[in-house]
Order: sequence, then structure tokens, then C-alpha cells
Amino acid sequence: MQDFIKKLALLGLVLATIGVIVLVSGIVPVKASSGHWPITRWMLGFASDRSVAFHSTGTEVPSLDEPGMLTLGAGIYQSNCKWCHGSPGSPMPPVPAAMTPAPPYLPDVLRDLDSAEMFYIVKHGIKFTGMPAWPTRQRDDEIWPLVAFLRQFSQMSDSQYRDLVDVDEGTAAPEVVTEQCAICHASDGMGRGSDRVPILAGQNEAYLRESLQAFAEGKRHSGVMEPIAARLSKREMSDASKWYASQTATSQGRFDLDDESVQAGRRLISQHDDTLKVAACSKCHGQDNDPSYPVLAGQPAEYLDRQLALFRNRSRGGVGSGNQMHSIADALDEDQSQQIASYFASLRPEPIESDP
Repeated sequence: MQDFIKKLALLGLVLATIGVIVLVSGIVPVKASSGHWPITRWMLGFASDRSVAFHSTGTEVPSLDEPGMLTLGAGIYQSNCKWCHGSPGSPMPPVPAAMTPAPPYLPDVLRDLDSAEMFYIVKHGIKFTGMPAWPTRQRDDEIWPLVAFLRQFSQMSDSQYRDLVDVDEGTAAPEVVTEQCAICHASDGMGRGSDRVPILAGQNEAYLRESLQAFAEGKRHSGVMEPIAARLSKREMSDASKWYASQTATSQGRFDLDDESVQAGRRLISQHDDTLKVAACSKCHGQDNDPSYPVLAGQPAEYLDRQLALFRNRSRGGVGSGNQMHSIADALDEDQSQQIASYFASLRPEPIESDP
């Protein structure tokens, strides 16, 4: 038995020595042009599929059918994903197709994935491939619109995709708006139908500019906005902020508000409750507020409620005065948060006079 153990140890030492020699010599090619051996490709694919299936088990999938979800998901895909995976009805882009491993052609793989698995892959990425993790760990809520879009990807034609992502460029908006912003926010700043997206029309210019800078520096968390803001110059940030601040917010009847919730929110705002500390909402976020604060009147209730939840969970991030919202959001329960959001959503925003 001892002889067997000695021989086994010797064999292990020899194999380890050979491995070190191979590693140091550089004889093993790492060139992407050669691709993987079929057995290597199969093993990596099998291991990846099993890992995703195992770790995505138990993921709670929200409703993916809310209004605007598909359009928002398409916009996120267009801004962040099409460069490697192409678009519906179009072939794989040639540069990522030359990677090893190449990004999969999505119509071939999405049919075999459920929503929880799609979510897991988008959030965490996949090792040993070019698939990155979602840019921020704090914003799971941003991933679900993309999942809603991916569920429809395999059945979608090029014309259907174009209907979702094409924006009206017959506008005087600066190029940065039409190329980077309008796909989710529209050129007029009123959004494209999703209550998850803030209305930028008529918002304070200083607040918009500071927000873009915070996204670019990773101080405000968003897997959608961080990559976009990071590639903008300061001039482009200024141009986009100035344009949206100059637009007039209009009432489009997007908000199906419960009157009882609106009135409850009104009472919370007006009662000056020092325990809840909600009186500060109107003082900071009214029409005549400090320009570095956002105007909340007319914003979608879903968006405002979600922001309060992010503050409570310490998942929003931000700079300066944004940190003041933590204690305020902590004092509100979920019902009160929804009520305050409904109240501000019910208000009609008034035009803000921008500096010349």
C-alpha cells in the first residue's frame, strides 16, 4: 500500500512538473482565432447551463406585462446589448462573432431559458466569456424590463424591433439627446410610456447635470444610466440638461391614480409631522426649490415610490443632498411612500424659468 501511495505521489509530481513547464513555456495557444475544441465548448456550455439553472431557482419573477415594460426593455437592449448580440431579425455583428467563445445568437438560446434564468445571467454575467455582470449590484428592478424584452426576442421581426427603438429625430434637440437619451426619455422629455422612467421635461437644469455626473462617477446607482453617462463629455451633459430643462411638461393622462391615496398623501405632506419628517418634501421639491433639487410635481407615481424604496434600502446612491433622503425614507412605511408618490404625481408641473 505504501508503495502504491509513493508511486501515486510521484505520478502527481511528474504531472505537476509537466504542467508547470507547459505553462511557463507558453506553448499552449490562447488565440481567439482557433476557437475551442468541441469537447471544451460542450463542457463549458453544459457547466454554464447547469450553474444558471441551479442558482436561479427560487427567483421571484414580477409581472412583466405592465405598460411600457417592453418598450423600456428594448431601449435598454439597444443602448447596452446590441453591440455584442445583434438585434432581432439581424445577423450577429462580425466583431463579437470572432470572439472565443462568441456571444450566442439569442434566438437560438432564449427559447430554452425561463425568466428567472435570463435575470440571473443579465445580473451576474458569465465567467470565461465576454458576458459582463450588470454594472451595479443595487438595481435589480432595472433588469426586469430587459427580461420582458428578451422573452419576446425570438419571435420579434426587425420591423417590430425598429418600432420599439426608433425615435423621432425631426426635432431641434441636440445630437446627444436623439442618440443617447430619447430612446427611453423621448426627445420632449415626457418618456415613452413607462412609469418607471422619470419625466425630464421642465426639470431643473442643475439637477439634471449633477445627476448625469453622479451616474458617470458611479455615485448614483443605475445599470442603465451609468454606462451611458460615463461616455458623455461634460459638454454633452450640459447640452442634454439644458435641452430637457427647456421643454414643457404636459399632462398625458399616464397616471391612473387612486384619489384616496392622493388625498392621504396630501394630508401627510401638510400635517407637518415631526416624526415622519415629511413636511420637508414641499419645502425642497416645490416649483421654487433650490435648482439642485428635483421637482417632483407630475412625476410618475411608480417612479417616485421606487425612488423612496431605493433610499430606504440604501440602493439609490447620489451626491450632496441626496443623502438627506435616507432618514426621511426610513420614516415612511410602504403605504405612506405610495401615498406621497401619488400626491406629487397628481400635481401639474409649472414651467421653470431657466437662466439665459
